[in-house]
Amino acid sequence: MRIPTASVIIALIAASLLAPASRADATVEVVAAIPELASIAREVGGNKVRVSSIAQPNQDYHKVDARPSDVARVSRADLFVRVGMDFDLWADALLGAARNKKVAPGGPGYVDASQRIKRLEVPTEKITGASGDIHAQGNPHYYYDPGCAKVIAHNILLGLRRVAPSDAAYFDANYKQFIAEIDAAMPRWQQRMAACKGKPVVTYHKNWRYFMERFGVREFQTLEPKPGIPPSPGHINRLIQSMKREGVKAMVVETIYPKRFPEFVARETGARLEWAPYSIGVMGTRDYIGFVDKIVEAFHNACR
Repeated sequence: MRIPTASVIIALIAASLLAPASRADATVEVVAAIPELASIAREVGGNKVRVSSIAQPNQDYHKVDARPSDVARVSRADLFVRVGMDFDLWADALLGAARNKKVAPGGPGYVDASQRIKRLEVPTEKITGASGDIHAQGNPHYYYDPGCAKVIAHNILLGLRRVAPSDAAYFDANYKQFIAEIDAAMPRWQQRMAACKGKPVVTYHKNWRYFMERFGVREFQTLEPKPGIPPSPGHINRLIQSMKREGVKAMVVETIYPKRFPEFVARETGARLEWAPYSIGVMGTRDYIGFVDKIVEAFHNACR
């Protein structure tokens, strides 16, 4: 019997180290379009996943320019999670450049987190350039609503089951734990949001539509004359007059937007202006539950 030489043994060891990991001990590479989807993916995937986000905290999600490093990440990804509803259209070019069939539309690792979301503000009129940043499939900011977060988590769960079926039971348990945490937090959120129930609140952009629907808050008007169109002096003046006439005293604005117009409107009307995190990773937020906690506090303080 021939005894392997030292060089052969070293080669065999190196080959074993470089070989792809078995499904039992492999880490699922997840790339999400935005931090909120990334956070929920971490909750469901646990220690079986490695998650990154293309958009960064407090970056305008409408305007994301993918970097070469992003293309490389997606080319290696097992799962790609996007917002959908024509919101993150920049992801189409990213997926095309990555040339990873697994996470391309129709692939097992492609997840559109908007599936089975009850869509709000789906336009019925023809969309033109004068319409502003209107999305044909409806308002895409569903991820601010903790009720919708449960749907997002389920969509991610289905994707993880497809790409890592041997870990399905583990993902199922994590998913159920996340749902339980949302359900446990909902009573305290509802209690805090009671201060805003039925009250008119001024916002900057229509980011809060699903969140406000969840908690019975009335969106009065936005600082933008139309979605995505910056405030004009004329629009701001009309907004101030409307707020004075209707006695509107609550404003909630996300951290991504300029302070000039919100602070001016608050001074002129005597409204209470509160700032809320635009994304996870801002204002000390680290996970989805803490993110919603901060948003709820902002609304509560504005309405009290």
